[in-house]
Amino acid sequence: MANVLLVSYDNDSHIPFFPINLAYLAASLKQAGHTVGGWLQDIHHGREEALTEILDTNPIDVVGLGFCGGYYQYAKAKKISQAVNAAKRRGVFRYVLGGHGPGADPEFFLEKMGADTVIVGDGEKAIRTAAHGKKGVIQGEPWTKDEGPIEVYESPLFPLMIYRMIRWPTSSRSDLCFPILSSRGCKWNCSFCYRMREGYHERAVPAIMEEVKWLYEHLAINHFQFADELLMGSEERTAEICEAILKLNFKIKWDCNGRLNYATPKVLESMKKAGCSYVNYGIESLDQKILNQMGKGLTLDRIYQGVEDTVRYGLSPGLNFLWGFPGDTVENLFAMVKFIKNNDPGHELRTIRPVTPYPGCRLFGEAVEKGLLTGTEDFYERVHKNSDLISVNFMDISLKEAHESLCIANIRLLNNYVEKSRESQAMAARRLYLNGDVNFRGFRAV
Repeated sequence: MANVLLVSYDNDSHIPFFPINLAYLAASLKQAGHTVGGWLQDIHHGREEALTEILDTNPIDVVGLGFCGGYYQYAKAKKISQAVNAAKRRGVFRYVLGGHGPGADPEFFLEKMGADTVIVGDGEKAIRTAAHGKKGVIQGEPWTKDEGPIEVYESPLFPLMIYRMIRWPTSSRSDLCFPILSSRGCKWNCSFCYRMREGYHERAVPAIMEEVKWLYEHLAINHFQFADELLMGSEERTAEICEAILKLNFKIKWDCNGRLNYATPKVLESMKKAGCSYVNYGIESLDQKILNQMGKGLTLDRIYQGVEDTVRYGLSPGLNFLWGFPGDTVENLFAMVKFIKNNDPGHELRTIRPVTPYPGCRLFGEAVEKGLLTGTEDFYERVHKNSDLISVNFMDISLKEAHESLCIANIRLLNNYVEKSRESQAMAARRLYLNGDVNFRGFRAV
């Protein structure tokens, strides 16, 4: 049996997001009899050199690192890989990569990061194969409906008391929060999505509820986030989950990533009754031609009606937009700004980011075909420097004009957020001084 060390990299967050996929890998490894430890840079913000020392002084057989695509994640993976490969015992242990980042171009990441193995897709079964010594590219197999990480929660591997301090957009000051999964994958295939797995695989509802129950009873979690790409896989699936939550009879609330196709009054009413407070929608554009081009599967009528109904049923909508697709215009950008200002309840700061052709997505292939990119290394080493800057300009306007327009647009959205925050505080002041609200707890952020 192998001694496995899983790495959770530092994402520069004050309260880190629980590395839920590592928990699933750890559960699978433990079930197979392997020993699992963790180097949690996300919590301790330690230097990469500390990892080298750990690998030099401990009998580690396998080091595992997972990360998604992105300039920051790529830079962190390079630093961690340098630390791993600098270990004196490097010839003894195996270095395994996984996640959407490496999965997009496994051969490139094998060489660039000096790894032995790259897992593409779901890693629960593949990590066991890697732990037994298989090198090269391993194609993951879909998880089973009943899998879950509860046995890892029960172990001291992850300091859950720290992770539960994260906030969601509608969290109160005293809420204890935690992410869980209801599915993996998505039913759509948008041109900008670099998801490295096929199909949409739903987790068994009883297994989901068992996890909710454990976290509620053992960690007092009362605000859950379904962190998977798509909880609202259908009206029937959403209704089933809502009914199961209601049967628990717990006083909880929850958030999810939703789909406007299924945001009907009946579904939204059920979600609200079951404790849902926030639905994150990937809208991306208000131009029908561009929606069709990206394969979004949405109509403008459905977008407007779905968001309106979401607000009407007392749910806060997360309004996600991207700009910079082929055919996009400055007018499209400011139409999105107007839409956000009109529909955003002010629970979170929303800005508009440029679309990025990450390796693995269809838009990346188009960029290569048009000569805008030469490949994965060109993207990460030369082009992609920041997620809020345009990496590849697909539009018929200059890069200078595009960035100037994004600057104006996002300053308007920043001002909108500040104004709504000011209005909220002013209302609290009126309730305090004019209505004698004794529950007032001070003009403080936390």
